[in-house]
Amino acid sequence: MLWRLMFVVLVLFSTVSISQAVPLSSINLSVETTAADLSALVNRSLPQELYKGQSSLGTSVKVLRSGPILITANDNFIYLTLPVQLTFSYGLYESYPLQAGLRFKARVSVAPDWRLKSELYYTGLSDNLADTVKLGLLSLKPKSMVEGITQPVQRLLAPIIDARINDAILLRDKVTPLWQQAFSPVLVNKEFSTWLKLTPQRIVISPMQAVNNQIRISLGVITGAEITVGPKPAAAAVRALPPVEQPATFDKNFHLQLVTDIFFKDLVAALHPVLLDKTFGEDKKITVRKFNIESSGGRLNVNLTSTGDFEGELTVLARPVYNPQTNLLTFEDVDFDTRNAGWLISAGSWLFSSKIRSTIKEKLDSAVADQLVKARTKASTALSSLQLTERARLVGTVRSLTLGDATVLTDRLSIHVVAQGEAGLLLK
Repeated sequence: MLWRLMFVVLVLFSTVSISQAVPLSSINLSVETTAADLSALVNRSLPQELYKGQSSLGTSVKVLRSGPILITANDNFIYLTLPVQLTFSYGLYESYPLQAGLRFKARVSVAPDWRLKSELYYTGLSDNLADTVKLGLLSLKPKSMVEGITQPVQRLLAPIIDARINDAILLRDKVTPLWQQAFSPVLVNKEFSTWLKLTPQRIVISPMQAVNNQIRISLGVITGAEITVGPKPAAAAVRALPPVEQPATFDKNFHLQLVTDIFFKDLVAALHPVLLDKTFGEDKKITVRKFNIESSGGRLNVNLTSTGDFEGELTVLARPVYNPQTNLLTFEDVDFDTRNAGWLISAGSWLFSSKIRSTIKEKLDSAVADQLVKARTKASTALSSLQLTERARLVGTVRSLTLGDATVLTDRLSIHVVAQGEAGLLLK
């Protein structure tokens, strides 16, 4: 039969600031099969003789399986119809074989030790059993007499259903290697030494779903998730597979945390075509001959060397600001550093209203936006086609990013990002 393990990761929009702790994520796995596949398994295990013993009115009865069991799945139950042949005997008399169908339904759950357990209930007979049967001087009513033999047949059937579901799904055997592998960082991009690091905490499970002859058990691995760049992070100590938790509901959100760095050298390259050897001003003008960027007090310093109506050194300050309402990171408070402007404040106030400040702001904002596109690509790579284990591959896309506050470091701007999208795990 064909069993499929699907791994669904929903990465939904988060309004949590990345400067705060990133919420744990849920990696969602669905183990599913069809009712037809389950029927095939159970039919290979059912014996021909289901019951032989005493019945009412001093008669004996033999119950044989007369065909394959029919299994359907709907309304979160598994329904079973077992075709049987009933033969009643009394002394030297024996009835002709009576055909009927015994109907059962089962609900499947997962025990904390990862075993699947079914609760089986008898629900009645099919409609084709004869109302009365003559057996010598006796007049039998098979429909009422069958009720006495359903319990031994149910006791025979219940452990077979349990065993076949467990043997087919092998839930613990499938989840264990994924759980163990999740503690080891996975290389996302060799060129940039990018790693996906998970920190699994526990596993939760939802009740079995049975709809349209599909049987599905959904689990969620609760974990932290982040992208790191550089040497391979140390693997966390592998914990034993935890017992299954069965809350009424569980959060299926996934938050993939990563940090994107914008180096000052890249910002210089972005500003180069709009600043270097460009002239600013109207009545009075300056031309930027060279410039560099450095950090100071959580801000960027754009240090300009100019010629023209002002010759010397000027510094433009810019502070990165994250707006959670718009989910944008822009540079604000872009202005000249007046501490070293000297006479320029009074004699050269024309410079402060020139286009140079807006030009720097627009280009810095644009450079950040371009870098976040690369961050999205990095996160998409992590989810698009990533081999987690020998048989498990992560596939998916990232739809959007949620930003956090930016930190100005010595040589770069460091931005925390959470990626949103969706992904799936395919098993060979």
